[in-house]
Amino acid sequence: MALLLWSHPYAGYGQKTSVALYELGLPFELKLVDGSPEVMPGFMAVSPFGKMPALVDTDAGRTVIESSIVIEYLDRLAGGGKLIPADPEQALEVRFMDRILDTYVGGPMNRIVFNRLGRAGEPHAGAIANDERELATAWDMLEARLSDGRTWAASDSFSLADCGAAPLMTYARRLVPFGDRPTLRAYHARLMARPSFVKALEDAAPFGNLMPAPLPED
Repeated sequence: MALLLWSHPYAGYGQKTSVALYELGLPFELKLVDGSPEVMPGFMAVSPFGKMPALVDTDAGRTVIESSIVIEYLDRLAGGGKLIPADPEQALEVRFMDRILDTYVGGPMNRIVFNRLGRAGEPHAGAIANDERELATAWDMLEARLSDGRTWAASDSFSLADCGAAPLMTYARRLVPFGDRPTLRAYHARLMARPSFVKALEDAAPFGNLMPAPLPED
């Protein structure tokens, strides 16, 4: 099995996938997407929308895009039932939490960053404010959902949802702090201590601080 991961170690969804790879113990080769003219044609050939990550399983002759689908594929390669529970009800909760995190944490986070960097022209204060409210709503929902005593996003087992929660929450809280949400804070502390995420952050460290927001003070 030869797995090539087209990504960047600092990218949130790339980190989501590398966390899964480290959790599953699957060896892979990073194909660094650095925006250079030498790299981009190859990347666009495997990821037509130019989104990271893209996974190429050279042994199977298969390319998989979209981080959640990539992780489902990796879980199957590793024997199944590790990051996606075999029980359908548990799996439904994992997929639900994954979508909440991707859509309502990762979504507004990426839009705020896009706006702040001026990639669509002058930053739009109204659009940024709307996305900040959406992130705050996501924090409220997660605080309530996690208050049933579960250890991880969907249950007491680390899953697909936690792979995404680790990087997305870490970067998004720099835009909208967690505030007075103790359950959310405690959950994030567990994510920060997870060895797979520690390794993903170590991979990103050589690239410096690419987030256009200060480190959180709360």
